[in-house]
Amino acid sequence: MKKLGILGGMGPESTILYYKEIVKEFSQRDPNGYFPALSIETVNMYEMLGYCRSGEYGKLAEYLLKGINNLEQSGTDFIILASNTPHVVFEQLEEHSNVPLLSIIDPTFYAIQRKGYTKIAWLGTGFTMEQPFFRKKFNENGINVIVPNKRERSIIDKIIASELEFGIVNPESKRKVDEIIRRLMSEENIEAVVMGCTELPLMFADDELSVPVFDTMKYHIAGIVDKMFEE
Repeated sequence: MKKLGILGGMGPESTILYYKEIVKEFSQRDPNGYFPALSIETVNMYEMLGYCRSGEYGKLAEYLLKGINNLEQSGTDFIILASNTPHVVFEQLEEHSNVPLLSIIDPTFYAIQRKGYTKIAWLGTGFTMEQPFFRKKFNENGINVIVPNKRERSIIDKIIASELEFGIVNPESKRKVDEIIRRLMSEENIEAVVMGCTELPLMFADDELSVPVFDTMKYHIAGIVDKMFEE
């Protein structure tokens, strides 16, 4: 079995979810019901976001690599970033890491591609909705990615930063996000929605939307556990 390294803390709520769901999925697959071998290294979410907002991607990569180096020293066989946002420097991190990194974007992309969807919406932090990096693989393979308008992006970003990052699920905030999704369905004719923030599923954990939903964390975790069982 391969040992996993989780670079987390971006934010803490999603790191907790990653740990719980990985342990659950792993123990269900393991014939003995054992728990997985893993290490968690947390970084300062606010420092990470500061580098993102200022566009200092070199400093962001340098900062995250310190955490990756610590995970390497703990004997991990591969590493994941427990958040969508830091994936903006994924390629730089992958280049300098001594162990493989598993992207959050690839498993979600392949799941959507298998379904044959050609027009989807990406919801996440204001940063991820505005960055072309998160749409690149989809666009290059004939899948059009729509993001909410500026006002809607601001609403979603505020909900994530001031509520979901702290585990708060506000029914009024959920109503606002539902309205945004309905508008994208009616005006943009989207076929599916990507929850491109690892905290957004907290808001829809027990809810079904009238459009297919792809939770990046869910597909990331499935890929993580697959890799842990690789020979």
